[in-house]
Amino acid sequence: MKKIFRTLTYLERIEITTCIFLLAVMSLVVIVQVFSRYVLHYSFVWAEELVRYLMIWMVMIGAALVQATNDHIRIDFVPMLAGPRGRRALETVFRLFTLVLLVVLIWKGVKIAYFNRAFETSGLRITMFWPTMALPIGALLMGIYTAHALVQDMIRLLFWPTDKLVEEDTRLRMQKYEGNPPTGDQDLNQRR
Repeated sequence: MKKIFRTLTYLERIEITTCIFLLAVMSLVVIVQVFSRYVLHYSFVWAEELVRYLMIWMVMIGAALVQATNDHIRIDFVPMLAGPRGRRALETVFRLFTLVLLVVLIWKGVKIAYFNRAFETSGLRITMFWPTMALPIGALLMGIYTAHALVQDMIRLLFWPTDKLVEEDTRLRMQKYEGNPPTGDQDLNQRR
């Protein structure tokens, strides 16, 4: 189990570094484009297109990072009323539906990317395969985190005593409302 935690932690670090890199490149391209357009009176044809495609990749990788911490926007009023075991059961159902949606996104995303491989972008002159692959890869990353959280919820639901579930709920609630989200490797293991 610790090997899985280490692998997911390593994957998260790669994703964070990738998002930082993509944001830096996007910022640099925009700054150079603005400077070139208004000072040199020359505009790069490919700049806006490159920034758009980098943003798509960054959003999909960032969505996977948010899925890793289970922080996507949702209404959790009903699960919190269900009690510790009921909440885990509802979370399990929600995660199963999420996995079904992600499998559809992966399947359709790969089909769209395969179809778009024959088309070329107007500015960058690259195949449309690369921009459209962001959807299935992002969905795959989200699916990895969702499947891991599903297994964790199932273990908690089936094997943890109720008092331990209540203790975990209380700890997570306190972290959320105090504004101290879990950070660092040891807290990452606690989140999962």
